[in-house]
Amino acid sequence: DDAMEGGAQQSSLWEPPEQEGGPAERDGGEGPPELRRSQPLLIHGSSRQPPQEEPRASSLPSIPNPFPELCSPSNSPILSSPALGQGPPREGASHVVKVFGEDGACRSLEASAGTTARQLCETLVRRTRALHDHSWALVELHQHLALERCLEDHESVLEVQSSWAPGADSRFVFRKNFAKYELFKSSTLLFPEVMVSSCLEANKSMAHSELIQNFLNSGSCPEVQGFLHLREAGRKVWKRFHFSLRRSGLYYSTKGTSKDPRHLQYFADLTESNIYYVTQGKKLYGTPTEFGFCIK
Repeated sequence: DDAMEGGAQQSSLWEPPEQEGGPAERDGGEGPPELRRSQPLLIHGSSRQPPQEEPRASSLPSIPNPFPELCSPSNSPILSSPALGQGPPREGASHVVKVFGEDGACRSLEASAGTTARQLCETLVRRTRALHDHSWALVELHQHLALERCLEDHESVLEVQSSWAPGADSRFVFRKNFAKYELFKSSTLLFPEVMVSSCLEANKSMAHSELIQNFLNSGSCPEVQGFLHLREAGRKVWKRFHFSLRRSGLYYSTKGTSKDPRHLQYFADLTESNIYYVTQGKKLYGTPTEFGFCIK
């Protein structure tokens, strides 16, 4: 039988074999022989293309990590792919989230894919009967790397948890962070004049406080500049560079404080990255100052 184009279910009729002495009689006699219908068979047309397999995580190109010691417990020099983690949370499914308090007590809560950090904090405030104020925060803590950051109110808790490496010593901590909304309360203190001097020069008729407020109201950020210490991959020596934070990313100058495009070296894109505070920088990484941060 010829297969139908695109694949179809076909049925064939089975006829009994001819008896000795000639073919079976169809007219007269004891009536027509019994016909048996075969089972339908799904036939795929040859024009169909086999489904292509999605690329596996192992086939994706490796991305060199400028901070190999901040990547994973195994000190891998390659940034781990999100596909190697627990994977994104499924919509509508409930997951268990463990949250630790400052006293070390652990509480398990159910969360969906849409549960935000603020919603989980409100649930913990009710469950612990704590005084309700806006300073409670959910902190992402990576103890083996001495890294931590405060989750923003709108962030999905399960999405953050799914990015953790399997078996890593990572956890959520429920504690107060009085500087949680400091950007909106004391914006001029966080952007001193020396850090936004280039913007002030371009807007000489505008006061410093007015300039910062205009940037915040428009949802953008002024160009920030200043000196930071940077340690290159595979080295233990920290070098001092002049950095510039722009809309297009974070850059550092290879020649003093020059802003010439020939001397600016691209460093990181902060739109899709998180900033982690290094809690034991001098002990683990030999940082020249007490304060340090990691872009991940």
